[in-house]
Amino acid sequence: MKRILILLLLAALLLAGCSGKPGDESTAEPVSTEAAETQAPMVSLYDLRKAMLAAEPELPEMMAVSSSDENADQLFTYLSEADYAKVEGYYLAYAADGSAYEIAVVCLRSPEDTAEMETSLKTHVDGRVSLYKNYAPDQMEQAKTAKIVTRGRYVALVMCKAQDAVIRAFEDGVK
Repeated sequence: MKRILILLLLAALLLAGCSGKPGDESTAEPVSTEAAETQAPMVSLYDLRKAMLAAEPELPEMMAVSSSDENADQLFTYLSEADYAKVEGYYLAYAADGSAYEIAVVCLRSPEDTAEMETSLKTHVDGRVSLYKNYAPDQMEQAKTAKIVTRGRYVALVMCKAQDAVIRAFEDGVK
């Protein structure tokens, strides 16, 4: 008897949820290709990180933080001062020994925010260069040569020796 009552209640809820109010008309507009690109599902940042790190044969032990961490928004401030609400996902892999190896990818909610993210990552790199200048001058040159690459709504920071290979892995991963 209880099952029948539950089924009747579920059916009533489904019917009530499907019916619109009189006069309600759809105002949906066609989605532009740019909007569709923005809404494309984010690639697996875990798989992208694995591929990018595998492209650099001389990496020291790397630590990583990402948007899947419990305090992701707070950890993100180490990498960027950009508004975290504009970020769909990110990861940052960095050398455990403090050397100038950092590989990061930020997936933005909108490709319109890539210029802001590029600027923010350049500021991060400048801070790393200043840090190495004072505390590890032998690492400063590698930090100075860091590259920032944008593809669609993805922005990557590559600070390592095999930058071209890591950038290729990034570009292949976000196609």
